[in-house]
Amino acid sequence: KEKFLLRLVRLTGINTHNKQQGSWLWCGREPAVVDGSSFLMADTTENQGEYPQHKNQAKGCGFPIGRIVLLFSLATGAVLDSAISAFCVGEINLFRRLYPHLKAGSVVLGDRIFGTYCDICLLLARGVDAVFRLHGARKTDFRKGKCISRWDHIIHWTKPKKCPVGLTQQQFNALPAQLLLREVRFQIPFKGFRTEDVTLVTTLLDAKLYSMSALAELYRLRWQVELDIRILKTTMKMEHLWSKTPEMIRKEFYIHLLAYNLIRQLQFEAGIESEALPITLSFKATVQHFSNFVVLLAHSIAQRRIHFYHQLIMLISKEILDVRSNRVEPRVVKRRPKSYRRMTVPRKQLKRKCKNRKINPQTAQMTPSY
Repeated sequence: KEKFLLRLVRLTGINTHNKQQGSWLWCGREPAVVDGSSFLMADTTENQGEYPQHKNQAKGCGFPIGRIVLLFSLATGAVLDSAISAFCVGEINLFRRLYPHLKAGSVVLGDRIFGTYCDICLLLARGVDAVFRLHGARKTDFRKGKCISRWDHIIHWTKPKKCPVGLTQQQFNALPAQLLLREVRFQIPFKGFRTEDVTLVTTLLDAKLYSMSALAELYRLRWQVELDIRILKTTMKMEHLWSKTPEMIRKEFYIHLLAYNLIRQLQFEAGIESEALPITLSFKATVQHFSNFVVLLAHSIAQRRIHFYHQLIMLISKEILDVRSNRVEPRVVKRRPKSYRRMTVPRKQLKRKCKNRKINPQTAQMTPSY
């Protein structure tokens, strides 16, 4: 059943992604963007066994936590593929599980954690191009290599000496000794942005087809994946799943992705109506309109159902978001948290102490330490 749900997620995502062919392309290509995140789940023995809590938390005081990696269509925002595991598994190792499902000829966009020598080689072997931010540990010198223009050159990367975690020695030995890549650096002149200089590494070597400005604009669109993940975790309330077993947790996770893709499908059809990109339409407004129409769609005859569906698409097509490019928001929280102390011992132990001292458990967190 888990595999069936994951297959539905992939099917709905790829179906939406393929429908937009020609409606929006970047330099004639259809980019996909990857990123990772995490979520909490119900604190049960079964969940703790497969998805243990963070190692820095005291036993019994945290929640099981799962790590996820998601591959989105940049044009439609639909989830193309996903992987889930315990939090101790790195994002790059989860992303490698998605390689067999990547379509040859596609372009993958991601942040610096994915831009390793080995993984770029593995993607190229499948005919997949990559655009990643250069990892901070790797230094570059634009005086070396073949100069295309200022802050733009083609250079050879050398294979690392040690096999990275997550790859077998056989896979590592099969990688080429050198790799020809292109490095591009551009500046962000807008005040308030955390980063001023960004260096990209890419397998797109043709500077005429893929100019520096085009690559900079593509990486700017990478921020869309952060918004997509926020929609999943906040708008669709996937930040904390409440199933009691790991199997049901995975099913609940895939159901969230499936519902998300179906909403993106509605946005895509509404985008055709308004001649706008699906990601420029409000996701939350789409959910609200669909919730209002779901009873009418479920209890109407075929002709009336078609009429209501067209009315729904028309309403969604009018929910175009304001252009908010280069918007800067401070990373602060307006709402004040409750003044309870953190739970530093298991709940059973805390209740036992409260009972022995005849302390009300509801106010125990506000009392001094025992």
